[in-house]
Amino acid sequence: MAEIKIPIVELTADKFQVSVDTSLYAKEVITAAIYKFSHLFYIHQQTDVCNPIIINVCFESKENSKVTEDVPKQFCNELIDQQIRYNTNAQFGYIRDMIVQEAFKSVTK
Repeated sequence: MAEIKIPIVELTADKFQVSVDTSLYAKEVITAAIYKFSHLFYIHQQTDVCNPIIINVCFESKENSKVTEDVPKQFCNELIDQQIRYNTNAQFGYIRDMIVQEAFKSVTK
């Protein structure tokens, strides 16, 4: 059986890096996923020097929140969640806009 390669690298005992492929995830999605973790950890993102479609996201322990190997895995799940929200909004957001417009039609007259 082949070993699954996940894009997570432990840099030090309290620092992990996740490599995110921008052909799979929109940059807005990456930022939204990072925001969900920013109150717990120091997070830095930068474009990979060797491959410009990869964004490296580094997590570092902050005060009482220690970065463990589960944190980058949770981040990967959050990326998927945020991408689904992004895709759904792109596909069906106009319906929400029409409902809001109709709901406030009497107020705007």
